[in-house]
Amino acid sequence: MSFQVRVKQNMQDLDNRLAAFPQLNSLEKNFGVSKLYVFLTAAGIYALFLFLNWGGFLLTNLLAFAMPAFFSINAIETTNKADDTQWLTYYLVTSFLNVIEYWSQLILYYVPVYWLLKAIFLIWLALPKFNGATIIYRHLIRPYITPHVIRICKSVSRQNAAPAPTASSFAHTTATDIPPSI
Repeated sequence: MSFQVRVKQNMQDLDNRLAAFPQLNSLEKNFGVSKLYVFLTAAGIYALFLFLNWGGFLLTNLLAFAMPAFFSINAIETTNKADDTQWLTYYLVTSFLNVIEYWSQLILYYVPVYWLLKAIFLIWLALPKFNGATIIYRHLIRPYITPHVIRICKSVSRQNAAPAPTASSFAHTTATDIPPSI
């Protein structure tokens, strides 16, 4: 299949998906402008703003929140566990991304189109078609974090299984038994 045919198919698929939005349908009907062109123009302006770093921080954080919030609400309302897992994974990965981003701000400041690259990465993470969040989780986060989570869970379960301390047990502690405060 040629590149041109695939682009046409993807454009038609996107146009069909955009038909689910009544606002775009009424815009198309009233003004005679294809909803696909309206969407692509808005996406192009959005990308231009990111490229020029006009509100890049705000625009990428809006992107990281708005679309996933919509899909998360849908996931909460359904009984399908797969979509719940997908969005929990997305939020975990974006949380790690935010922590890494916080500690590397000085380096990222010098990346010319950082916000545009981040937006593309967030779209890749969020869209179920690509399943990017799951890929990042399985290959980069899970192997390093899961052993620690298991150890913490075992420790907590042991703590919950131990008898609760009573007031009399605290009365017999000495000053050396109490850890120093921070």
